[in-house]
Amino acid sequence: MTQCVMQVFEARRGRCRRATTLLAVALCVGIAALLAPARVVRGNGGADEWYQHAHDAQRTSYAPYLPPTPWRWKWSFQGPTSTGAVSRGKRVVPRNTQPITGGGKVFIALGRRGVWALDEATGRRIWRRRPPGGVHSTPAFDAATNSLYVLSGSGRFYRLDASTGRPSAVLRLGFARSTLPLPPALLADRVIAVWESTVWALDKTSLATLWSYDAGSPLDTPPAYSPSRNTVVVVSSDLYVHAIDNANGSLRWRSKPTPRTGGDPGGNDSSRAEAKFGWPVISEVHGLVLVKYRLDWQAMWVWSPWPSDNTAMRNNLSAQPEYQALFVVDLDDGSVPFIANVGHGGFGDGDYMPMGPQPVIRALPGGQAVAYVVMRGSPCSPGVYCDGRGDSHLGELVLDHTTVPGYQAGDVRFIRSTFLPTDEQPNLSAAGDAIFGAHWAVGIAHQITDRSPSKGTGTDPIATVDLPHVAVADNHGPFDASHEFTDYLCAEGCARQFPPGFYIYYAAAPVWDRYWSEWATWVVSGQSIYFLSTDGALVALEPASMPSPLRWDGNAPLAVNDLLPEDMAPTGVERAPCPPTGELIDPARAKVFAGCTVTVAGTVETLVNNRKAVHFSFASPHRGNFQVIVRAPHWKNFPANPDVLFPRGTRIRVRGEVGWYQGDPVIFVSSAEQITMEAQESQSHLGLGPRSAPRKRPPITPAPTLHCVVKIHSQC
Repeated sequence: MTQCVMQVFEARRGRCRRATTLLAVALCVGIAALLAPARVVRGNGGADEWYQHAHDAQRTSYAPYLPPTPWRWKWSFQGPTSTGAVSRGKRVVPRNTQPITGGGKVFIALGRRGVWALDEATGRRIWRRRPPGGVHSTPAFDAATNSLYVLSGSGRFYRLDASTGRPSAVLRLGFARSTLPLPPALLADRVIAVWESTVWALDKTSLATLWSYDAGSPLDTPPAYSPSRNTVVVVSSDLYVHAIDNANGSLRWRSKPTPRTGGDPGGNDSSRAEAKFGWPVISEVHGLVLVKYRLDWQAMWVWSPWPSDNTAMRNNLSAQPEYQALFVVDLDDGSVPFIANVGHGGFGDGDYMPMGPQPVIRALPGGQAVAYVVMRGSPCSPGVYCDGRGDSHLGELVLDHTTVPGYQAGDVRFIRSTFLPTDEQPNLSAAGDAIFGAHWAVGIAHQITDRSPSKGTGTDPIATVDLPHVAVADNHGPFDASHEFTDYLCAEGCARQFPPGFYIYYAAAPVWDRYWSEWATWVVSGQSIYFLSTDGALVALEPASMPSPLRWDGNAPLAVNDLLPEDMAPTGVERAPCPPTGELIDPARAKVFAGCTVTVAGTVETLVNNRKAVHFSFASPHRGNFQVIVRAPHWKNFPANPDVLFPRGTRIRVRGEVGWYQGDPVIFVSSAEQITMEAQESQSHLGLGPRSAPRKRPPITPAPTLHCVVKIHSQC
């Protein structure tokens, strides 16, 4: 095979145009296809494919097959150039979107750029389709009809020819526009779609309506399906869980497991919660559906840290049920049979905590199953400051009284894993006996080696070995086209270090802050492992034992004819020339001056000290608006803690270079001279002239670092 490939490359290098060269290429590809390992056919997607959102209509996020290690870099899309730099034309991917596969292709939703089909072997674009409103939801692939089912942001539902992208049927579900991810659920004979407050069952060939159900409230989640109950499950914005008879669309039951009411919980509203950006997860073996709600930021600190034993966790949640984030609901009647000992967390910061990771249902031998979750509990990982931020772990949630002797339904078991804080909890998926976590700076991966009943405590967790991790940006060693470091991986200039694996960008800069999507995910499909990073890079890995067919250089930038006109712009954000030095900039306009040193003036509306940084914003909520951030190591450069010096209502001017933080424009302040109180402008900079005394309170000492600075390892 290698000799065959080399002959073809030699022919191309010599600009040979003879038919023999084309024949050689065909022979090489044919040989590669013959040598590819056979795969078992499972599900609607074909060969053990991840063919719809969360793998299947039950939304288990579990693939039964794990490709063997060692892995190698296969290709990347919307990721690095051939030298590891950020490629041009890069865009943010929609929240919750996942790559899916089928028919030798990888399909991915790219927001206003529509849905793209990539060659599974090379990552090269095969076709794209841009419906009105864009595509913000993961599509679904059906091997039986070679169809791709796509929901657009304008309420149109499409059946596309998966080979060409051409529509074969279209149905208008509604007229409102939305970017909320609501991926369809593909069943054997039909597809279930959701739009506004209606659930639709559609014939998968004609898209004729088989039944529809009006929830009476906007629907916030995609549908999930239980084959044994023939029941469709969705969650509405009023937090009710709806179970619908798939035979005729009638309501089986409707229940609200949480005492909270629907609405944005913000920083500290313990009476509200949201279901959006989550999805129901069905454990078919148990007849249960798991539903996650988004809680307020302060829920992270209610028990700080969480206790070490399941009895104490259960007692806490029983006494204060408003802080239960994950509910287990009986598919037969909507009751809650037990409390799940799972706390809240997610990709948060300041006073904002988004929807956190959804549970994974892992099938076990003998017809049993457990759920993988990100749990909270003591003891914290070694070297970590043990409070509400430091008590998160990968965990196993027990769903009955028999699967794990000594544990009851709702108990959690610790899994040895790479540490990530509670306000950085990764999104989960699993394959075979491996569990994956997708974080904005790193993708973590572990293979379970011993989950015997004696394991699972905080001091003796379920045993794992490290699988290759993926760092989004790392340059601690020399660049190599393999994108692999075999010693360890770095993040944030090696302030954090992780087990070895692959890196996407050869850089130390936090690429994710500029292209923030509040999302990252792993997908395992057939012989490929995919990591979609927060900045929108899709990386494909494969077993090193696989044959190496001819491939397009997936690290290279897209060719000009592959780019849409709007892709040619460097960022998609309005830009303006840097203003004169003395000009004051309105906070709402700060983003157009990214890369410029400017002075921004405004009144402090939101103020958060989370022990690692002080966040100031001139709008409420701070999410989506300009921020000023003073990180803890720089507090010593101020006469008192910055949040004490500049309380809410203070009019200030801040000077510095406009950068990015989790998708929002920001000025990072490192010295007192960068901030002035506008009322005292004539008195010079902070600390250099008289001003009114600030509100007194004891300074907050920065917490010890949350990151172990060691080359390895998983407990850090």
